[in-house]
Amino acid sequence: MSKIISGFSKFTKEEKIDWLTKNYFHNQTETVNIIKQYWNVDTNLQELHDDFIENTISNFYMPYGVAPNFVINDRTYVIPMVVEESSVVAAASLVGKFWSTRGGFKTTVISTTKIGQVHFMFAGNKNDLEIYFNQNKTELFAATASITKNMKKRGGGILDIKLIDKTDKLANYYQLHVTFETKDSMGANFINSCLEAIAKKFEKDDIEIVMSILSNYVPECLVRAEVSCKIEELGGENPQKFAEKFYQAVQIAEVEPYRAVTHNKGIMNGIDAVVLATGNDFRAVEAGAHAYASRNGSYSSLSHCSIDDGIFKFWIEIPLALGTVGGLTALHPMAKLSLEMLQKPSARTLMQIMAAAGLAQNFAALRALTTKGIQHGHMKMHLQNILNQLGANEQEKEEITKYFETRTVSHSAVVTQFNELRKPKINWINFLNIDEISNKLSGLTRTTKPVFGKMNGQQVIEHLSLLMQISNGKIDADYYVSDEKTARRKPFLDTDGELHIGFRAAILSDEPTPEKFNTIQEAIADLVDQITDFKNHFKTATTENHPFFGELDFEYWKKFHVKHFTHHFKQFNLL
Repeated sequence: MSKIISGFSKFTKEEKIDWLTKNYFHNQTETVNIIKQYWNVDTNLQELHDDFIENTISNFYMPYGVAPNFVINDRTYVIPMVVEESSVVAAASLVGKFWSTRGGFKTTVISTTKIGQVHFMFAGNKNDLEIYFNQNKTELFAATASITKNMKKRGGGILDIKLIDKTDKLANYYQLHVTFETKDSMGANFINSCLEAIAKKFEKDDIEIVMSILSNYVPECLVRAEVSCKIEELGGENPQKFAEKFYQAVQIAEVEPYRAVTHNKGIMNGIDAVVLATGNDFRAVEAGAHAYASRNGSYSSLSHCSIDDGIFKFWIEIPLALGTVGGLTALHPMAKLSLEMLQKPSARTLMQIMAAAGLAQNFAALRALTTKGIQHGHMKMHLQNILNQLGANEQEKEEITKYFETRTVSHSAVVTQFNELRKPKINWINFLNIDEISNKLSGLTRTTKPVFGKMNGQQVIEHLSLLMQISNGKIDADYYVSDEKTARRKPFLDTDGELHIGFRAAILSDEPTPEKFNTIQEAIADLVDQITDFKNHFKTATTENHPFFGELDFEYWKKFHVKHFTHHFKQFNLL
């Protein structure tokens, strides 16, 4: 089937999915199941989502969280946030609560002017162009009367139209620079419609219209958010030192573009999350914010700090072109719910809420960076994501989360701990449980084939008895083991490590020792006697020499026997 397709947009959703999976996916059934798994069960609601964009085949979910305890201009808010990055919502919530007891966020809208431009080329005399513009300026306003009628009723509309000469940048290039007030509307469609009407009215033979489009650079649609308190009210062990480091961190972001980009990205973590939750255009907001950060010719911090006269002050000024009516805000049920959660704010109020969210996120990041480091808190939050990726079950999540309560989280450390937890548990044999030992060994015969090694069933029982006799002092293992070797080998007995296949003390023969007893039952009875004697022997004895590990006391001999019995029980599949 060809991967070049005509008329794709006219396919039904099922036909689009069928063509897509056949051409681009190996496991078609699984792919279709995943795509349909994210369809809304409410058909009408799914159709609403399908109509937002073109060629829709499914929905892409993002987590929707809330950050409570934000006090903004003495009013308490719960802020909705849509974001996939861990720690963003948690950080905003913590900082919201932190500043709620220190006066909260103080915000103000500086201006709400938005901008659109008609870009055109004119090769004639500039004075003639200016005369033509001034003579027709009123007509340009009139050309948009039908479009601006309803906006004017809400107090908005076109504020001004200016002729701008850009010929020093590009030959014959001019523009009509139009300023707008769109009140509670984002205004993109309104602005573009006005610009196209203005361009049509303004165009003539020697004026070539190139394009008419709004600008997402809105340096006059500006909001300010601020927090402040006495330095000692910042808390911590040394609030003065914290304030100074925090101030230095902001200064670095003001002069170093490499740091400023990441610094401002942190601000946008908070702002974008609210932009998405309220159905606004996060791409436009991002573009405008980063352009504003470069307005002085070098990319710089959007936030600022001062620590004068014992007062810590942290603030942000940022352009935010937003809307609370029209567009997705009026269509998406979750966007409408978000606006209701925010107590049905005007666009001006929403600007202030978002600025506060961005400032809170920036404060959280800088506080982490200048104290414990950004990874400490971030990776704690990211821990659950890592565990989900590894497929950990609830019990494993609980155990690993508890393990990292007092440890630094890193991806490799989590993977290591997870693998350790998933590692098959060794079913160690309690050799002192005589009944269990006897029952398990009674199933052996002289013809039972081992998983490894050369000994038969009875020989392994008598071998276990031999090592028990060495530990209970009946056989003198006078094979000398140096202190250096003992110090190196003995710690193994404290580990969960098993005796490896082929482990053999130097005094033991390569070949199995011939059976001593007539029957397996007699061999088992002897082993039981040796175990009993072992416990009794160490009521008075202090140590006995092991031919490989050296001098061992009662506890270390027990550790050895546990490993030794387990090793040979596995040899005959008795576990």
